[in-house]
Amino acid sequence: MSENHDPGVPGPGVDVPLFVQHVEEILDQALRGLAAQPSVLVALDFDGVLAPLVDDPAESRIVPAAVEALTRLDALPGVHVALISGREATSLVSLAEVPVGTRIVGSHGAQRGHVGLSPSQLPELVTEPLALTDEQAALRAEVLREATDLAGRYEGAWVETKPASVVVHSRQCSPDDAAALTAAVLAGPGARPGLRVQEGKSVVEMAVVDTTKGDAVAELRADVAPHAVLFAGDDVTDEDAFAVLEPQDVGIKVGDGPTAAGYRVADPDEMAAVLLRLLELRETV
Repeated sequence: MSENHDPGVPGPGVDVPLFVQHVEEILDQALRGLAAQPSVLVALDFDGVLAPLVDDPAESRIVPAAVEALTRLDALPGVHVALISGREATSLVSLAEVPVGTRIVGSHGAQRGHVGLSPSQLPELVTEPLALTDEQAALRAEVLREATDLAGRYEGAWVETKPASVVVHSRQCSPDDAAALTAAVLAGPGARPGLRVQEGKSVVEMAVVDTTKGDAVAELRADVAPHAVLFAGDDVTDEDAFAVLEPQDVGIKVGDGPTAAGYRVADPDEMAAVLLRLLELRETV
């Protein structure tokens, strides 16, 4: 994979078609190479990549330009679309507005499935079963009890439950409370043996199964057998996925922070523009 570059793309408020015409050459060159591959897997995180980060995850909405780009990309021969998110997979499908058939990996790799249609023709998750052992289920229950007790001591904190994990959210806390809560979680329930603990942006996730977004990318690659992969993420948990990318792949970090990704854009609007540029290139192949 190429060394880290910042393409210097325009900031928020710049019209997406304008940005498509002004993608930095180093990133555009990578997209041209990707578009020329016989088959491509476009695997994306959701929050912070396709949708701006918000205090209430239920209010998150995908950038409209990304909806258009993914819909049209998915319709092209040799293009496979996947979402790899820390979100619980069912809620992810209800918000994402992605094409039917999109592969879904939720809870940092612990949940897998694809987007189908319900009898009423609404998007729904067609899931692959996830079974916890008795020990894992008991550990998750104990972690949930302790995390709920800790979160109750800090205004704005809340706890999310997923099939294989417990997540403590502190985005709506004051900075001091968020730091204190994070420290308490890591020293308390997060220190229990048998957990995979991942810190993200204002979250601590404690999972009773040992999976990462890197595992998800590897498994999707084995399933789809693409000639190249594009993966975009914004958080520290996405670094596991960037780490497994191969030389022909394209990794894009959305936002600030250290990264192993080869390229960087500023926000979901700019990521949508990258997807539109990939669409433009792929349609001419």
